[in-house]
Amino acid sequence: MRGKRKVDEKAGALWRMPAWPAAVVALLASLVVVSSPASAADLPYGPYTCASGYVWREAYSGDQVCVTPAIRTQTATENALGPSRREPNGGPYGPDTCKQGYVWRETRPSDRVCVPPASRDQAYSDNSSAALRLADPGATPHGGVSVSTSLNQLGGRIFANGSGLTPNGTVRFFAVGIGTTGPYGLGTLTADASGNLPGWQYVADVWCRSYQTGPATIVVLDVKTGLVTTAGTTTAFLHCG
Repeated sequence: MRGKRKVDEKAGALWRMPAWPAAVVALLASLVVVSSPASAADLPYGPYTCASGYVWREAYSGDQVCVTPAIRTQTATENALGPSRREPNGGPYGPDTCKQGYVWRETRPSDRVCVPPASRDQAYSDNSSAALRLADPGATPHGGVSVSTSLNQLGGRIFANGSGLTPNGTVRFFAVGIGTTGPYGLGTLTADASGNLPGWQYVADVWCRSYQTGPATIVVLDVKTGLVTTAGTTTAFLHCG
C-alpha cells in the first residue's frame, strides 16, 4: 500500500441528557475519558497503520515497520540490487556472503540483502523507532509478553515476562494513553538465547498522574525485528496514594 497512512478521527457522541441534579451531572463529567485509544477497526490500514508522513518499509512480505517514503523507495532498490552484491560463489558466511563493501541489511535476523553499511544502520534506527511511528501503538495485538504491576503510594512498579522474542535481542517498553503526545518510554530488557523473558523482570517505576482517568496500555518493541505488540495494561499511572 502506498501513500501516507492516516488515522480517521473518531468523533465522540453527544449525549442529550434530561435536567438531572447538578451533583449527578458533575459525577458523570468526572467519569468522561478525554480521549480513548483507537481499536484496529478504527484505523484505515489495521493495527499497524502508520502515523502521518510514514509508510510501510516492505523490505519483505509482511514488513510493516513505518519509515519515510524515501526509505521505502531505497529499500525496494536494495532488494532489486541485492543479488548482484553477493559473492557469486559464496564465501565465509555461506551463499549469502556479501561482496567487499557490503553487509547484510538485517531489518530482521533473516534479512540477508547486501547493502552499504549505512543502510544497515538505517534499518536498525527505523526498527528502534517503530513504536513511535504508528498511528496508535496501543491498537496493536497482544504479543508473547505480559506485564504485571506492584502498586505503591507513588504509583507502581512494572514487571514483564514472556516469550516469542528475538533471541538475545533488545526489548523496549512504552506506555500509551497517559496524556502524552506519544508513547512514553519505560525500561529496556534483553531476551535470553531462547527469545524469552523468564520470570517477572523489572521494567520501570512509574508515578501517578493526577489527570489520569484510566489504565495505560503497555507496548512492547522487539528492536531486531521492529515488531510492536501490546502486553496488557497498568493502573500505576492513576494510583495516587
